[in-house]
Amino acid sequence: MKKIRILLLGTAVVAAVCSAFATKSDVVCEDCPQYYLSGNNYYPAGVFGETYDCDSWTTAVTCTYYKPDPGQPNYYAPCRFGTYIYIGIKNDKNQAVKK
Repeated sequence: MKKIRILLLGTAVVAAVCSAFATKSDVVCEDCPQYYLSGNNYYPAGVFGETYDCDSWTTAVTCTYYKPDPGQPNYYAPCRFGTYIYIGIKNDKNQAVKK
């Protein structure tokens, strides 16, 4: 009886660990630092809704990119789609200032 109980307890522990890894959420690109492409260079985009926005009417164009793999610092993957729109820069009071 003890052997069966130990076997069931071990199975429950393994199942719990496996289910914890199975339910781990993937990295969402919107949570990563965003970059926009200008010419052949990528620049930090800022904060979505404060310093930049993406025009969603043109979804065939990539608005911002992100770095999915820190081991490849020169690889950028598309994240948001639309046309990149610069809103303003942040001042010392953390408020967006329009130019």
